[in-house]
Amino acid sequence: MESRIRIRNMWKTRGDNARKIKVEVPRFDIPPASFTAIVGSNGSGKSTLLDILGLILSADHADEFLLHTDRPIHLARLTGKEKIPLRRNYISYVLQTGGLLEFLSIRQNIRFAARLRNKSPEKINQVTEQLGIADILDKRPGKVSGGQRQKAAIARALVQEAPIILADEPTSALDTESAKELMTTFRRLIDETGSSLIMVTHDHDLARESADIIYRFRTEKVEERMLSSILLPDSSLSSKNA
Repeated sequence: MESRIRIRNMWKTRGDNARKIKVEVPRFDIPPASFTAIVGSNGSGKSTLLDILGLILSADHADEFLLHTDRPIHLARLTGKEKIPLRRNYISYVLQTGGLLEFLSIRQNIRFAARLRNKSPEKINQVTEQLGIADILDKRPGKVSGGQRQKAAIARALVQEAPIILADEPTSALDTESAKELMTTFRRLIDETGSSLIMVTHDHDLARESADIIYRFRTEKVEERMLSSILLPDSSLSSKNA
């Protein structure tokens, strides 16, 4: 089976003269209908990689950066303008900051995203009930708790049923029980739609309990003002399944 996303020998350098970090991805494969977790400490490059996968940020170099739809698309060769329809049609993104429009109700925020992909109102009802936010849909984001805002942002991404779902620390504002329930919702979505979910988290235990595949950033100092952060497969998942 072809990987939905395939990366070989990619890197991106961030920072300034005071401190730089080179985020390196030697090999990265995302199958269809899979749950992948990317684990690492703060500042290791997790969000940088997610922004590259979301076609928001461009890598400095990539031998291969392929998106497989009905054909392989060489993403590293595309201009910013050429990436726009791919981002709209194939990717949904749960931002760590939520990214909800404050002047709209939560229902309107979610409905707006659903309309972009021609999803029915029933899908909105299903997802919001699963996430436990059906009773706050007519409130604006500023009138609900941080955890409820996070769930609303997650609902907005899930109703789109995009082939690729990117989630940046989606459990950061949730308690332990809500985080586990969210992982169950993610798994149900993957099974129902065949989407590929890529979740960034610092919580290795949560990743190990939920994901099919785990990658971890290993960060080390290579020069006085230069860090290298390399993405590598995490072996703990295979040991769990042994």
